[in-house]
Amino acid sequence: MALQGANDMTHNVIIGTAGHVDHGKTWLIKALTGVDTDRLQEEKKRGITIELGFASLPNDEGLKIGIIDVPGHEKFVKNMLAGIGGIDLVLLIIGLDEGVMPQTREHFEILKMLHIKKGILVFTKADLAEEDWCRMVEEDARELVKGSFLEDAPAVRVSAVTGQNIELLRSMILEGVRDTAERRSAPELFRLPVDRVFTMEGFGTVVTGTLMEGSCVTGEEIMVYPEGRKVRIRGIQNHNAAETEAEAGQRTALNLTLKKDEVERGDVLAAPGMLLPGMMADAKVELFGDTKRKLKNNALVHISFGAAQKICKVILLDREEIGAGEEAYAQFRFEEPVAMKRGDRFIIRFYSPVETFGGGVILEAAAPKHRRKRPEVIDGLRIREEGSLADRAEEEVLSFSGSFPDKRELSVRMNLSFAETEEILEELKKKKKILSLGPERYLHQLYWKKIADHAQRIVGEFHRKNPILPGMEREELKTRLKQYFGAEAAVQELLLAELLKRKVLVTEGSAVCLEGFASSVEGEHLRIQAEIAEVYRAAGVNVPVNDDLYRKYRDKKLVKQILADLQKQGVLVKVNRDYYMGKEAWDRALQVLQDRVNAEGQITLAEFRDLLNTSRKYSQMLLEAYDDRKYTKLEGEAGDPVRRLTGKLQKMKDGLQSDRI
Repeated sequence: MALQGANDMTHNVIIGTAGHVDHGKTWLIKALTGVDTDRLQEEKKRGITIELGFASLPNDEGLKIGIIDVPGHEKFVKNMLAGIGGIDLVLLIIGLDEGVMPQTREHFEILKMLHIKKGILVFTKADLAEEDWCRMVEEDARELVKGSFLEDAPAVRVSAVTGQNIELLRSMILEGVRDTAERRSAPELFRLPVDRVFTMEGFGTVVTGTLMEGSCVTGEEIMVYPEGRKVRIRGIQNHNAAETEAEAGQRTALNLTLKKDEVERGDVLAAPGMLLPGMMADAKVELFGDTKRKLKNNALVHISFGAAQKICKVILLDREEIGAGEEAYAQFRFEEPVAMKRGDRFIIRFYSPVETFGGGVILEAAAPKHRRKRPEVIDGLRIREEGSLADRAEEEVLSFSGSFPDKRELSVRMNLSFAETEEILEELKKKKKILSLGPERYLHQLYWKKIADHAQRIVGEFHRKNPILPGMEREELKTRLKQYFGAEAAVQELLLAELLKRKVLVTEGSAVCLEGFASSVEGEHLRIQAEIAEVYRAAGVNVPVNDDLYRKYRDKKLVKQILADLQKQGVLVKVNRDYYMGKEAWDRALQVLQDRVNAEGQITLAEFRDLLNTSRKYSQMLLEAYDDRKYTKLEGEAGDPVRRLTGKLQKMKDGLQSDRI
């Protein structure tokens, strides 16, 4: 499908070099660009490239082409990995004086694992070798790359000393990158793995790396992951030129508002909230075809991704071990949080001795912990690896429905722009695969059915136990949903709204109930309710305490339900926590009070007792209830108190009001 986000693209190109030490990579780059990428004093002294070097390839076509010179010595493979992850086209360099060497093979295996798609075979030092030897080296090289992305790659012999075929190689590079896939430049996708950190006098901390995707501008706030520290971009440089913005595919230096010791090689710069650091990641792992090592379940390995190198435990999810050329789904478990994204390529190295023997691709960053040999886990990873974009998005929503993910989280997990994410989610909604809670939260239909079924069970059980009540109070239902699904308050509201919208439940006043439910007071319940109503009618103001009714009927819960129901029906008034009174008796007592105070201006407890022809206990109880409702106000000396009416009671229509508490 065509995605709207596909328009947010930019065309910057990164060229990488790979090959054995001293096969002339740095000399070749200098011949192509005029830049000596051996910038460190130790590199000058030893004559080899230790750290990454960078140069810009001049051209007349307006393309922004950066060249990375990576180390060739076996001890510096980890530095080589930091530069090669974002490469569009690689120059596999083989010195004609020595031919294919061990690091040539190792670098080539790494290139395959990183899924670099295009390359050129460059045979250097053409001025130092005889023709027969050159042909033999070329044949060995073709045998090495047979069956790979370089099998039909163009090849050229060059000499950085004499200039032989340097211009031809330049033309071949331009031809190779003209149709290189454009990189996504949506700002929210900004991601730059840090491969160098240093300070510049007058500027402060500067970091460099290959801007893998997205874009950034001067003054923008970004975040250092995995720590999650927010910083601001003070300045941007591309190939020693100051810029106001940087785009995907450019070698970029950023001047940041932090101290040098607050960021390190292997950290990742990204837009705030657009990475999910985690302790675990799901992956597809593959071993080199010629490795003598085996990868066993629970093995410790070194893993290199972006500019980072970490140690982790490998959990093979469906087997005990894999050998040369074999592959498996695995979960990496790290000792500290790491910042990855779906689709990131990685290389694994044996723990001890440190030896590169495989690689693969991240399928789920910040993954939940998996148990081994679970078919549903393997099926989910297979969809993430092989499925269409729609299949992968559906699987992502299904896997994380329990956390009620929003659009941003799904964008991060799927490594899509906001526009791409919105489009694919809308497609899934139209197909009724997923649904949205409000404008941002998403659920898979299978998970929604689980919620709906559970809500109906909760309310159905409430109806069974409380047949005379109209339904369960909303707050109680939300609390029960939280207990089972762990939803935060905002999500609880969204869930309840969706349950009502889809008529899974219906409202009954402030309560919710199953559609078609009618409270039942038939049979024994109806008989007891009528009895209790008659008890209060006959008692007048001399009403029983609630506990007497509980003891009489030996079912406290039932009696409480009936009393509450009679109050809602207007048959009873709740005087206080221990007493109810019939509505007629309550209204009559209140009228007596009002008549006396209107005539005399006040009333005493004794007067009220005599007017009602009751005991001090009940008259005291009623007067305190009136005080609580602000109908009356207690005044006078402690030994001779009186009560007067408040404005609230004087304004009551017809002199009567029954309040429920």
